[in-house]
This record gives sequence, structure tokens and C-alpha cells, in this order.
Amino acid sequence: MLNNGYTFIADGRQYTVIEQLGSGANTVVYLAQCSHGELMTKCILKEYALHDNDDIEVGKARFIASGNMQNTIRQKSVLTNQTPPVSHVFEANGTAYIDVACYNGTTLDKLDSLTLPQYMALCETIAKTVGYYHKSGFLCLDLKPENIFIVQNAPDDTITQLVEFIDFDSIRDVNNGGNTLFSYTRDWAAPEQLNPYAATKISMAADIYTVGEIVFYLLIGRHSNDTEHRGFSRFPFEDCKSEYHKYSERPDIQALFTRLFRNTIRSSATNRFQTIDEVTKLLGALVELLNQKDYIIPILPSVSPDFVGRDTEIRQIAESLQTNHVLYLTGVGGIGKTMLVKNYIARYRTEYDVIAYLEYDGDIQHTFCDDVQLQISTVSRQDGEPLDEYFARKLKAFKRICGGRRVLFVLDNYTDRLTKDLSRIIDCGYETIIATRQKPSKNSFAVLEVGAIADTSELFRLVTLNLERTPTKEERLCFEEIITLIQGHTLVLELIARQIAAGRLDIHTALDLIRENGFSRFSGEKIGNIKDGEEVYDTLSAIISALFKASAVDNTARLTLKILALLNVRGLETSLVEKFFPTIQLETVSKLSAEGWLYDDNRIRLHPVIAETVRNWLWSADDVTVMDYHKKMIDIYAGMTNDVQIKEILREADIFRDKHPRHIITAMYYDMLGCYYDTLANGRYVPYTEEEAEILQNMFDSMDKAIKEAELSSDASSEKKLTGYYLDLASILIRSVPEEFDEAAELLDKVYDLIEENTDNHCYYCMVAAWYYTLAVPDIEETRRLTEQAEEIARQVFPIDLEIIDIIHIPTANCYFYHNDFRSAADKIEEAVEICRKYPDMIPYIDKQAELLNILLDIYTEMQDTARCRELIAEIDHINETYKEQGVCREVSPDKRNQI
Repeated sequence: MLNNGYTFIADGRQYTVIEQLGSGANTVVYLAQCSHGELMTKCILKEYALHDNDDIEVGKARFIASGNMQNTIRQKSVLTNQTPPVSHVFEANGTAYIDVACYNGTTLDKLDSLTLPQYMALCETIAKTVGYYHKSGFLCLDLKPENIFIVQNAPDDTITQLVEFIDFDSIRDVNNGGNTLFSYTRDWAAPEQLNPYAATKISMAADIYTVGEIVFYLLIGRHSNDTEHRGFSRFPFEDCKSEYHKYSERPDIQALFTRLFRNTIRSSATNRFQTIDEVTKLLGALVELLNQKDYIIPILPSVSPDFVGRDTEIRQIAESLQTNHVLYLTGVGGIGKTMLVKNYIARYRTEYDVIAYLEYDGDIQHTFCDDVQLQISTVSRQDGEPLDEYFARKLKAFKRICGGRRVLFVLDNYTDRLTKDLSRIIDCGYETIIATRQKPSKNSFAVLEVGAIADTSELFRLVTLNLERTPTKEERLCFEEIITLIQGHTLVLELIARQIAAGRLDIHTALDLIRENGFSRFSGEKIGNIKDGEEVYDTLSAIISALFKASAVDNTARLTLKILALLNVRGLETSLVEKFFPTIQLETVSKLSAEGWLYDDNRIRLHPVIAETVRNWLWSADDVTVMDYHKKMIDIYAGMTNDVQIKEILREADIFRDKHPRHIITAMYYDMLGCYYDTLANGRYVPYTEEEAEILQNMFDSMDKAIKEAELSSDASSEKKLTGYYLDLASILIRSVPEEFDEAAELLDKVYDLIEENTDNHCYYCMVAAWYYTLAVPDIEETRRLTEQAEEIARQVFPIDLEIIDIIHIPTANCYFYHNDFRSAADKIEEAVEICRKYPDMIPYIDKQAELLNILLDIYTEMQDTARCRELIAEIDHINETYKEQGVCREVSPDKRNQI
């Protein structure tokens, strides 16, 4: 082995070693400088390395023959570009050397920054190159990343259309592959290469295996194992690098990779593709899919390991969808419909090109248009775009992308009758599963009613999983009676087992509860066949409430569940729950999760049956605090512009208001109603249509009612809330009705004497006054003074940076923008961006950063700073590309992009 800087002369050429590049079974490779007369070049210098058991003369002869073979192969017209030329084969220093021309680039094993589409494009080129060898009468037999040279114009400019093979010691005639010695690398070799008794069976299939293994390694990050070498093997796509998931989770991509692996990395050569051309063709299709600009980003549901006893139903779903493109999956709440459909998706995902799984949130348009649930790579809702228009545009794009492909569309927890908008989706002709408690109208769609699990042994498996141990003999006898009394209802069974596991219940107490509250009053009739679903549901609620009460869960846990029951079916990120509801302790959430009352997998949510039950419980807090919880939840969904869920929370607030008819409670209700109309207005305070005018009028009416009720209240909290209502009204008047500027000024005067210094209302007052000196009586210095004072107060009273950005930075920048002080506006948003960058792992801050960058884009567009605009677009695109799967989607509008 030669040291760096070592120089020697052979055949009139001087070689100086620059660095060692690598080594193989019998070769060391160097980067060297070669001087030949006045010509000085860099080269790849390959040195034969003698091993202890080698015959040096035999080894050198084989090594020199490989150099000559390299030049022989280069003479083949189809392999000229794929074979680097050998400049010189010679002996020196007691061994042999091969001097090979040097190009810019590196070997495949040293590339670590390419995208999955780039890697697969290289694999397609590798397969094509192997095909050239096979057509020229050669086998490769020692393909591996170290032996594949990738040409690069620069470190960040890799050529994927050309590769060079750089080790020729194992190249053999296609008709003589197993009859002469050759070297190979165990990790990359086909099984027949490793078997000394199978040498005569070595053929083109060995190279086909190795190409498949290279693809597997680049995708998964490890070598395949024996269990992955079968015709029915499943592959661990979830183990890919996180940056590959946007591709590897797509069912169409998975299907192609699965087909590739099942026909290349097989133990038996006869089970592989017959020719490398089939591999090349499949890789070409894969590369085409990976480079598609339009595609559905897969957001597939996670599957619990606690799934038991539904194999028959899964087969029935598959059989039904073969003959009926729409299937209603019905059954009472908590019977296991969601778990069933999720496991159908997991089991059959490779059969589909596209899978869209949506959880119904109360409105089909809103559900379909939710860019967190259903993501299309090139489509997102633009600011101010009406929901119905976006629904039509998104559905059109969905149909375009899915044309001619096998698609599964799943709508889970659907609670409505068939609507016109749902019909528009169904009419696309995709295989559609609608999981619902309601049956469709008679003779309209195929129906599979999910009943109790019939196999008692499977139900005991479920008990064991939730107990986290095997039940005792006594427990087993009690569970047998419980199973009969609840007619195998899986949710109830899980809850009982979880309470026993947590030490909240003993089996005898649980049995007594079920004897009292079970389904026995329905006689022998199965609960799924009871015509009156409400009666069944009342019984479920009674059982759940009785279990909760008997479990002696404290009031803190009860209040936590009551608050969280206001969330929609998709729940909310744990980090947001923690920040917006500081009274909710994560320890309490963790205990409730362990006991089965809620799910907490970085997103807290309740089972719909439990949520509906909990909503019927009485609140364990005073009435003003309860309404504050409703308002806080509405504020969260207002930030998401989710008017559908706000409407649901309002319904709950209205029920509570009826039971607590005090002026302050009514005032708080109308304040929330105003927030709903404000969300519908979406910042359009100057109406251009009749619909916008009606929304604005409803908002003013709600504000007036909130103020009047608060003025009549003698509650201790009424003055503070009234002050807030005055400020809200003044803020809207200033931004919407110029002729009402005087009324806004009167409201500000009225508020001035009511506010306490350094409180949240004091902060709001300063910001509303800043708007007054921006739009009503323009005075930039007064605006600046007020916004600076507001920010100073905000930092004392608002603990969350996200709130400060929304309350201070964005409106302050807007004020400066209206004053035409674009530099100050940009600086304020840049400051907020830096705040967001302090939270690189928190999605809400990453999403806010993307929103802020879009605001900056508007400002710099106005400043005509095109270079900065291009930088911002690139940064926004990068954030969307990186975090779209986590729901970050703040696209630049096409018009703005074209303008810049």
C-alpha cells in the first residue's frame, strides 16, 4: 500500500500518489498525478494487492487480464461511454498497476445527498448499463456501489444518465460465467454466487438480483434479509429516510417497488425477471412516477396492534368493492368500523395507486378541502378563496391526477345523509368506503353491517391485549358474562379491560355495572339490528358514564375530558393543547390515554362515542369559566379558519347558555357568534357582494347584542369583557365603515377609563388606537408610539410567542404598510420570522413562518425588490416541500409567482 506523496517511475511515466480512494478484495485504488513528458494529468491508479494465500503470479495475471478486459469492453460501441479508458497496464514495486483516465465525480457509495428520484434515475441507468453488458455477451458478477462511478459536473450537479463500471476483475463471458474463478462481494451477491455447488447455474439472473439489492439498499438503508426474498414478502417502507416518506408512502410508488423486489431479490434465480430489460422498464416507470409534479400526498391512518377478529369482514370489503364501487360500512358507534377500515387500507394498500382517507368533520366540502387531510402536491387553497370554488377546483385536480388509476376513497365517521357534494365525489367512480352509523337509502348502495366479533377467543385476545396480561380464571368467567351482556361491543370491552389494568376497577365491580347498564333489555336481538339507534346510543352512553364514575377518576380528569370533547374528530396537536389550555395537565392526559378515554399520539382526540357521551355530562366549573373554555376553543379554530367546527362549538355553547340564562353568559355567547361571522368574513370588512354584506351585518348585530347584555350584567367579570367587546367593535368599524370613524373614536374614549394598565385589554386598546391613527386620522408617529407600547405590554401579559406575533407583529406591519412605510413593515415581519426560527421543531411556528414569508412577499413586491421576492418564494417552497405532510401549506399564488 502506497502512502500519500509516494512517487515512482514506470515505463517512462512518473506517478505521485495524492490520496487513497478505496480498496477491494485484491485491489487498492488511488488518486494519482501522472507525468508523461510535458503532459501532466490526474488518473485513477489501481494496484494489485497480494493476499497471504494468493499465488502472486496467478493473481497478477488475473489483475492484468482485467485491465485488458476493460479496454476490450470499451471497444464495444454500446459500452464506450460506460467504460473509462485504460491508459497503461504495467508492473512495478513487485506488483501490477492499471492507470485509468480520471473524470470528475465519485462512486455511488460516497453519494449521500441525492433525492430519491435522483437515486432511482441512477439505478435505471445502472440497469441499462448491465443490459449493454448482457447484450455484448458479458456478465458483471461483482456490481456494488463502490464499483459504480458517478460523473459529476460539480458536487451538487450529478449526472444521472451515465454511470461507469470501474472493476473488471469479475467480468465473465455470458456462456462461461460459473466455469472460471471470479471475485464477488458477499453482501451484494446473488445466493447462487455464494453456493460453491451452484456455480454452473450462475447467469444473467445474478446481475438482476444485485441490481434489485442496490435499489433496496438505497431505498431502505440496509441490505435485504431472507424473509424479504419471497414472492409474497412485504417491505418496510416506513423504515426509509424521513425525507423519502412523501414518495415511499404513496401506494402507487409502493406497488412498483414491491413488484421490483419480488422479481429481483428472490432466492431462486428462476423466480426473477427473465431479462434485465424488465428491470430497466420497471425502474423507468418508477422514475416517471417519482418525478411527477401532480400527485396525491399520502396521509394514511396509523394501525393499532390491538386489531383482532375481523379477517372475514376485511375479505368481505374486498369482495364487495370488486362488484360495487361504493360500500357503506355501517354499525353502532364503537363497534370497530374505524379500526376495520384502517386495517383494510393497511392490508390492501399495495393494490391501489391512490388512497385518500378522510375523517368527516361535519361538512363534506370542508372535509375534502382540508389541505391537512387531503394534500395534492400542486393544489392548495388561496387566501380569500371561497370554499365552494376551492372544492370544485380541488375535485377537478383530484380527478385529473387519478384518471385511469385504481383509487380508494374512504370517508370515516360520516354522520349525514347523502349530499349533492358527496355525490359529486362518488360519481367519479372510485372504490369508495363510507363508514357511518347510518344506512343509505334502500337499494342505493352496497352495505356491510359491522356487528360484534363472533369468535369469543378473538374477544379474549382483545381483553388480554388491553389488560396487558392473561386474565385469571375468575376474571375469565366474569368476562364471559360481560361479553354476553355487552353483545361483544369492542369499545366497551376495551374500556373495562383498561380500567382493570390501571387498577381503577376490579372485575366484579365491572360485571355488576354491566349487569345494570348492559344491552340485556334488548332481549335476544343483536344491538346492530335495533331500529332505534338512539336507544342503543343512550345505552352506550350510560355504560361509558358508569365506567367512568366507578373508576373514581378525579374532577381534574373529568374537566379535561369535557374541554377536549369540544375538539373535532381529528383532535389537536398536544403542544397546542398544552399552550392554549394551561389548566390541562399532560400528566392527566397521559393517564386518560392509558385508561382508554382518549388517544394521544402527538395529537389529542377522543373517540366520537366517548366525545358525544362526555358532552352530555355536567360541567364541573363555574358558568363564566365554562364559556371561557368555549371561547378559547373557538379562538383556536378561528385561527384555522375552521368555521364548521366553530359552529359545532357554538351549538354546545348555546345549550349551556339556555341552562344558565345570565346576562354575562348571553353576552359571551353573542361574542362567540360574532367570532363565527368574523371567521366567515375572513378579513373582508369592505363587502363587495350581498353575501359579504350579510355576513358583516350579522357580525355587527352579534357584537351589539354582546355589548348590550354585558352592559346589563352585574357579574364581577362583566366590565373586563365589556371593555374587550367595545375594542372589538371599534376595531371592525375603523377597518370597514369610514363614516363610522366618529363612533369608533367614542368607543375608544369610553374604553380609556375602563382599562387597567398593563393588561391584555390595555394591549388591545393600544393596537386598536394604532389602527385609528392609521386609517381614520393618519399619523405615523402616533401609530409607531402606540404599537411600541402595545408590544411592551404584550411581552408582560402574553406568554406565547405565537400570540404576540398575531397580536403585535402582523397588525403593526399592516399599519406601517397602510402608511406606505414599507421598510418598517418588512422589518416588523422579519423580526417575527426570527422568533419563529427559535422553534425549529414546532409545526405551529413553522406554519406561522411560512405565513409571515408570504406577508413579506407582498411587502417586497410593493417595494419592487424582485431579488428578495425570489428568495422568499424559494424559502416558502422549501418549507412547503419539507413540511407539507405535517399540514404546512402556505403556497404562493400563481398570479403572484408569475408577476415576480
